[in-house]
Amino acid sequence: MNSEFHRHTALAARTNMEAHTVRLTRRILRTLSSLLFGVLLLSVVMVLVIAHRQNIDSIQQDANLMRQAWQQQQQQMLVDARDYANWGEGWKNLHLTVNKVWAWDEENFGPGLYKEYHYDGVFVVDGNGKTRYAVINGELSDASIESLLGAQSNVLLSAARSRHDAVAGNALVEINPAIVVAAPITPGKGQDLPTMPGPASVMVFVNTFTPQKLQTLGKALNVIEPRIASDLNDARFEPRLVEPVLQGEPLVLRWQPKNPGFGVMWLMMPLLLFTALAVAMVTRRVLRHALHNAVISDRRFEMLAISQRELANSEERFRDLAEAASDWIWEVDAQGRLCYLSSRFAAVTGHEVKSWIGRPLDQLLSHPSHSLVSWLMRQGEEVKHVPLRCQFMSANGERRIGQLMAKAIRRNGLRSGFRGTVSDITHEVDAEARIQFLSRHDMLTGLANRMQLQEYLTAYLECVSADDPLFVISFDLDQFKPINDTWGHAVGDDVLNEISTRLKSLLAPNELAARLGGDAFILLLRESTRAGVEYRCRALQRMVHQPIISGSHQISLTASMGIVSAPQDAAQPEALLRLADIALAQARSAGRDRWVWYSTDMANHLQSKRDMVQAIEGALHNHAFTLHYQPRYQLQSGQLAGAEALIRWQIADDQWITPDRFIPLAEENGLIAAISDWVLMRACVDARDWGEQRYVSVNISPVEFRNNDLVQRVAHALEVSGLPGTRLELEITENVTFENPDRALEIMQGLRALGVRLTVDDFGTGYAALGYLKTFPFNGLKIDRSWMKEFPESQQAQSVVAGIVGLARAFALTITAEGIETEAQLKALKALSCEEGQGYVLGRPMSLAAFNARLQEEETVN
Repeated sequence: MNSEFHRHTALAARTNMEAHTVRLTRRILRTLSSLLFGVLLLSVVMVLVIAHRQNIDSIQQDANLMRQAWQQQQQQMLVDARDYANWGEGWKNLHLTVNKVWAWDEENFGPGLYKEYHYDGVFVVDGNGKTRYAVINGELSDASIESLLGAQSNVLLSAARSRHDAVAGNALVEINPAIVVAAPITPGKGQDLPTMPGPASVMVFVNTFTPQKLQTLGKALNVIEPRIASDLNDARFEPRLVEPVLQGEPLVLRWQPKNPGFGVMWLMMPLLLFTALAVAMVTRRVLRHALHNAVISDRRFEMLAISQRELANSEERFRDLAEAASDWIWEVDAQGRLCYLSSRFAAVTGHEVKSWIGRPLDQLLSHPSHSLVSWLMRQGEEVKHVPLRCQFMSANGERRIGQLMAKAIRRNGLRSGFRGTVSDITHEVDAEARIQFLSRHDMLTGLANRMQLQEYLTAYLECVSADDPLFVISFDLDQFKPINDTWGHAVGDDVLNEISTRLKSLLAPNELAARLGGDAFILLLRESTRAGVEYRCRALQRMVHQPIISGSHQISLTASMGIVSAPQDAAQPEALLRLADIALAQARSAGRDRWVWYSTDMANHLQSKRDMVQAIEGALHNHAFTLHYQPRYQLQSGQLAGAEALIRWQIADDQWITPDRFIPLAEENGLIAAISDWVLMRACVDARDWGEQRYVSVNISPVEFRNNDLVQRVAHALEVSGLPGTRLELEITENVTFENPDRALEIMQGLRALGVRLTVDDFGTGYAALGYLKTFPFNGLKIDRSWMKEFPESQQAQSVVAGIVGLARAFALTITAEGIETEAQLKALKALSCEEGQGYVLGRPMSLAAFNARLQEEETVN
């Protein structure tokens, strides 16, 4: 009985012990399971946090790139605006007067701003707020700045005038974002420039970021599909760039986020899910076995082993997270030898990890000034948390730029090595270098741009002396514009690039070649003598004369050069460039394909021409021109057929300026159209009451055939005056027929459609082929007065005049002889059946009142 009692007691004790063990085991297993699933949950949270952080960092990086690019564009436009606004030539040709020939035709302030700088709108606004000059999308325009910017333009112009400096702002042009820059035009550093009362004119540049431009900007910055926010709701979301505008709601740019964190999530979440399932299954199995074998010690050890394995799995998961990062991780021992490299290292560099383990860190990473291992050792107890830029070579031999971060490793209180990360920032460094290069170089040719040229001149002129002079050559290609017009801008760009390459090959290391736009180049030469410069100029000529091959085209060119020296001629950058341009203009006038040294006489001559141009503008404004009329008679009947209108300019009671002095200047400076419009209108109004059969003849400059508005201008004069088109004759020199034959023919046909008569003026003095009389719709021709000097005494002159009369009759043209000064000439012309004539013997040029009196005499006689 006692033994049975003891047996039951022992059994109960063992049962109680086993039950206690089972409960303890269950409690331990529950705790361990909770810890494991907590670690899994923490891992999931960390993956989500890392992914979210990467997405935020990516968005912030894109925003910084967009902001920097936007601000860089604003700064570039400010530099361009200041350069042009502080240019003395701009003061004279855009503020004091608007010289469209200088600005547009000579491309000083014209299409180059659209082609080279991509400015969609260029405006000059005077002190009264009136747009005096506009170039939109590379085309000369009459549009006002308000038509493009609306009320925003007033804010911009006011800011520019109040600050007396260039200002930049953002605006909305239609639905596109734009950067607008305004700068008050100043005379710069030019001396003795005339002034004009009132507020300064303002120069405005507009760079509109169309969807195409935004896409191009996005590709350059690695930003996905940048665009303007579609509405207010869209503007609230990230990623975005918010920029203030001149007036109205801020400008919001949106783009598509890269979301690199999603890649981490797609990589890690399946692994974590699989791990969680595995842990759940293992835990369930361990729990089941532990409940059956709770009292067995080996089960306890087995549970410990399971815990250790789970800890190892947790460490592996964290290592996997590190390997998934964009940077690669390194670790070195106390001697600076590599003991660990993450697998990301192989993906970034192309090297195998095992080939670098055990090698010094300095063999992998290098710094221009010191050893990285020595740098780490010198940091003392704590490495500074400052990124260090270093270099490494990829497996394919490409030099890469890295950014190194480091932290000391401590074991038992002693430093046992270092670990850290390296980020590959090669693309970012290249982008910064590219932006810096473009800010100081011409985008097409790679030569220095205006900014670098200004820096070079400013720096060098501080120490220039007569013993060490600097020679500035203003250099451009003769007849470059027809290349673009004939073969297209691609061929023109090939020519400019080839010329730029040749220029660079002729320069010494301390010399500079710059392109200012179009075919305008500046060369800065360091020669000691004038003979040395001329030797270099001959080399430049030979270089330009060498043919250029572009596709199937072989192009031969010449160049003109204007030379100025510092400090002899000037010691300021603006003055040197201006004087070089004056010498270049003289080289062009002298026949091109040559160089000309600047002299003070050139400036005086140029100033005299400018004074004359201003006087012509003043005469137009003050109605100082008058018309005289020289009668033209029908030689066979003796009746008055009409008169030729001749412009006169009287500046004093006994002082006249002849047309041969001011007409060429008017043609050169874009004033001929205004003079021609005045002559046409005045002549048509005066001739309206001469009778139904009498006509008025007006001379048309060949320059006017370069534009397509001549027909419209003549039609306007006829409509306003009420003169029938059949009573207007336009005298045209034969040379216009070969300068641009197709356009000349189209214009002449338009004039003939108005009923206007077309007469060849000065026949026999040009170089056109006789076939043009058949091709072009002329009504008549005039025998030049040079053939009348020896007529009819000279047999040669008599034969020439008779031949011209016969030629006119063959082409059914009315023949008119001018310069008839003797009765013998008149009699001989009648014998040759010449139809019309004018000259002193028939009547000198006279005022309108005198001509009207002669008309009355004619009517009285008849």
